[in-house]
Amino acid sequence: MKRLSPYPKLGLLVLVATASCAPPDANGSARVNAAYLDLVAAEVARPTGGAALRVLLSHAESENRFLRLAAVRALGRLENPELAPSIEAALSDPAPEVRAEAANALAQAYFGTGGENALSPLLARVEIEHDAAARASVAASIGRLALDDEDADHVAETLIEMSYAHGADAPGVVMEGVALGLAALSRSTGAAIVSGRVARRLDELRLYQDGTRTRTRQHRVRALSIGMLTTAGILDRERIRIAVRDESSVVKAAGTRGIGALDPVWHRQGLRMAMFSRDVLAQIEGLRFIASQPRTPETCRYLIDGARVPRDGASAPTSLRVLAIDGLAEPCPDVGTQQNVLSAAAAPNQLDPVSWQPASHALVALAGIAPAVAANLLPAHAEYPNLFVRAYAARAAGIVGDRDVLRSLLQDPAPNVRTEALRGLTRLDGRAADREAIEQLRIPDPQLVMTASSALAGSPLEGTGVALMDALDQMSTDRRDTFRDARRALLTRLGELGDGTLSERMIPYLSDYDPLVAQDVAQVLQGWNGRPYFPTPVPASPLALPTPNDLKEMAGSIVVLHMRGLGEIHIELHPYVSTTNTWRFFRQVREGYFNGLTFHRWAPNFVIQGGSPNANEYYGDGPFSRDEVGMHHWRGTVGISTRGHDTGDGQIFVNLLDNARLDHQYTIVGTVIEGLDVVDRVVEGGVIERAEVRPAR
Repeated sequence: MKRLSPYPKLGLLVLVATASCAPPDANGSARVNAAYLDLVAAEVARPTGGAALRVLLSHAESENRFLRLAAVRALGRLENPELAPSIEAALSDPAPEVRAEAANALAQAYFGTGGENALSPLLARVEIEHDAAARASVAASIGRLALDDEDADHVAETLIEMSYAHGADAPGVVMEGVALGLAALSRSTGAAIVSGRVARRLDELRLYQDGTRTRTRQHRVRALSIGMLTTAGILDRERIRIAVRDESSVVKAAGTRGIGALDPVWHRQGLRMAMFSRDVLAQIEGLRFIASQPRTPETCRYLIDGARVPRDGASAPTSLRVLAIDGLAEPCPDVGTQQNVLSAAAAPNQLDPVSWQPASHALVALAGIAPAVAANLLPAHAEYPNLFVRAYAARAAGIVGDRDVLRSLLQDPAPNVRTEALRGLTRLDGRAADREAIEQLRIPDPQLVMTASSALAGSPLEGTGVALMDALDQMSTDRRDTFRDARRALLTRLGELGDGTLSERMIPYLSDYDPLVAQDVAQVLQGWNGRPYFPTPVPASPLALPTPNDLKEMAGSIVVLHMRGLGEIHIELHPYVSTTNTWRFFRQVREGYFNGLTFHRWAPNFVIQGGSPNANEYYGDGPFSRDEVGMHHWRGTVGISTRGHDTGDGQIFVNLLDNARLDHQYTIVGTVIEGLDVVDRVVEGGVIERAEVRPAR
C-alpha cells in the first residue's frame, strides 16, 4: 500500500535549516535539536515572564528558521495577547513557513477573545503575501478569530476574495485554508455568514476540483462547503444527490448529514440514496438520521433489516448493526418482529470475544422493549468473560430492575462493571443504595469513585463524611494528575456531608500537588470552620523531555497498533510539532503500555478513543501533559484526549472524519498512513493486542 502523509517531515526541516543557517559541521543538527528542546522546556513552563520567556523570545529571532518557527508557535500556544507584538513581527519573516506559523500563532494568542486585535495585521498580510501555504494559514487564522458581526462579515468577504486568483480558483492549498476559515467563521456566527455571495461561492466549492492528482485537499474543501450549506439549511435534494455520489467517503457522509435539512417529503429519497451508496460512512449518517425520527413502519424496516443476525456466510459492518440495534430501543409499530430480531441478536450464541457489541447492545434495547425476555438472557451476559459485555449486562439489569444481578455485578473485578451496576441500583433504590455506594468508594478507580460520590448527594447516613475522606486519602496516595476529577468530586461531597472534625486530615491538602484540588480544599475548610484558608500547592514535576537522540529516533520511526481480529494501524509521528505528547506516546509504546488495552469509546463518524488501563476516560497515564496545538484534525489524525486545558493523560483518539471543530484545542501526535480501513472497523472494546515501534521505510 502506498504510504502518503498530509504533513511534511519536520525533522527534515531541521536538517535543511541547519544546513542553511548553522555552521557546516557534523554536530550542527545535534545542536539545533538541543536548542529546540530548550525551547520546548520553556514552552512547557507556560511562562509569563522570566528566563523561560526570554528563551522563547530569543529563539524567535534566531538565525535558524526552524527554531524561529518553533519559537513563534510556542509563543502562540501561551495564549497571551501581551506577546502579540513579537508574533506580529514574524509575519514579515523571510521564510514563508515562519510567516505561516506566525499567522496561526497570532490567532492562538487571542484564542476565544479579542480577535479584533489580531485582525488588522492579518488582513494587512493578505494584501502582500504571495506564498500559497502562508496565504492558506492567514485565511484559516482570520476565520477563527472571535469577532463582532461587522468584522465577521468583512472577514467572510475577504475569504471569498482569497478563493480567487487571477480570475480563476486560487491554488488548492489556499482553497483549503479558505474553506477552514469560512467553516470556523460559520461555526462562530451560527452560519449567519452563509448567505448571498458566500453561499453562492460555497455552492461552487461543493464541486471543487483543482485538476491535480492528489485529491485529498479537494475532498476536504467539498466536504467543508457542504457542511456549511447544510448548517445554513440551503442544501437541497439535488445537491445531496450529487454529494452522495461523490468519489470521497468524507463528502458522501457530509452530504448524507444534510438529509435532515430537507423537506420531510424528500427524506425517503435521501435515505435511499445514502443507504444504497455502499459507503459505510454515509450509511452511518443515514442510520443516525433514521434513529432520530419517529418510529414508523418505514424507519423501523431500515432498523430491523440492519439489526438482523447475518445469514450464514454473510457479513455486515459491526458499526452499522450496532447503530440499527440502538435505534430499536424505542417501540416500533410491529413490536413482535422487533422483539424477535432483538432476541435473536442478544442470544448467548451471538456473544463473541471480538464482535460482542451487537449482542450486548441488543440486550439493552430489548430490556426496554421486552423486559421479561431480556431478564432471561441476562445471566449469560452477566457471566461473560469480556468486561464490556458485563457492563452492558449491568445496564440492562438496571432497566429491567434485576437487583440480584446488579448486586452481584457490584462485586465484579472490573470497575466499569461496578460503575454501571451502581448507577442502576441507585436509580432503582435511591437512598437505600447509599451503603453500596460507600462500599464502592474503596475501589481506586476515578469513574467509579465519581459515580459513588454523586450517588451520595444528600445522604443522611452516619459516617459518610469519614468514608469520603478515606477515599480522598486513597485516591491521593499515588499523586496522579489524572485522578483530579475524582478527587474534586469527593471534595464537593465532603463540603456537603463532612464537618470540622475532619479538618486535621484535610489541612495537609492545602499544599496538594494539584492547584485546583488545593483551591477546593481551602473552600471546604472555610465552609466547615467559617474562616478563610489559603492554598499553597506544590505542583508535581512535569513530563520528562526527550533527548536529542530520542527526537532523531522518533523522526525515523512509526508506531504500529496490532488490533485483535482486524489488522494493523500504522502511525507516522510528529515529534517536532507536539514533542512532549509524542514522546510520551512513543515511550508508552516502546514500554508495552498499550499492549492489551482497548479503544473503550466509539463515537460513529467522530472518533475512537482508547489507551486507558481501566477502559474509561478518567483513568489515564500521569502526569498531565501540556497542550501542543496547531495541526488540523483531518480524518486519520491521532490526537490526545483531555478533560480541559493542559490535561493530556496519554489516552489517544483517532479522527474518523475531518473534525475541524477540534482544531487548536487538541494535540495531534501522529497520522495514520496505513490501515485506515482497520480504523473504520474498530468499535467500542476493540483490543490493541500489541503496539510496537518500527523504523520508517
